[in-house]
Amino acid sequence: MTSDIVLDLNGNPVENPNEILVVGTSWVEQTIDVRYPWPHWCGIANVWGHAGVTIDAQAEYILDNYRAFKYIIWNLTHWHQSDPQGNGNYLLPYDWGAQDKWGKLTRDIWFKKFTKQPWYERTGALWIKAVIETVGNENMLVYPIYRPSFIDHRWLKDYSCISDFHIGDERKQNGDGRGHCNQTGHQLIAFRIAADIYAKWRIRCNLINETVERS
Repeated sequence: MTSDIVLDLNGNPVENPNEILVVGTSWVEQTIDVRYPWPHWCGIANVWGHAGVTIDAQAEYILDNYRAFKYIIWNLTHWHQSDPQGNGNYLLPYDWGAQDKWGKLTRDIWFKKFTKQPWYERTGALWIKAVIETVGNENMLVYPIYRPSFIDHRWLKDYSCISDFHIGDERKQNGDGRGHCNQTGHQLIAFRIAADIYAKWRIRCNLINETVERS
């Protein structure tokens, strides 16, 4: 950690942004419709995540890097995807274009024959529990994206760091038509998470000073 002053997109100083690491998915990446994903609206500079990432890959990244930060915000990816070789060649239950390294036959065998939902739920909950126990309940905020999620799993229900705010719900009113939020949705997500950051850690996020209008 450094003492350098970090500014938001309007040039305003942000309190302690270097103490927070955001680990996410494609929801923390820029898209055609989203120039500023929600972490950028919160002025958080330390962000890692990408399309297709699995829970175990997210957990690995947190466990390898959490000591450099005081707080972790985890946008929990969906449970129904895999990294069977452990190298980022993610296996998803649908065709996702050029990033799909496997093809339909492998997908069908993996998701319809070799693996079932209870296995994903058990292993996913184990990875999440391992991260929370290592980093600390008070040092984390965990936000699921899609439903169904793990928030009610018997191993996880007592952790206060796991929010019942599913950021993917914002798609209902502010979707981009491709399964994600538009820019307005990301602004609203940022406002909610910024409020949680202040409530839990007393860190103020200087949000981008623009009007948010529901589309």
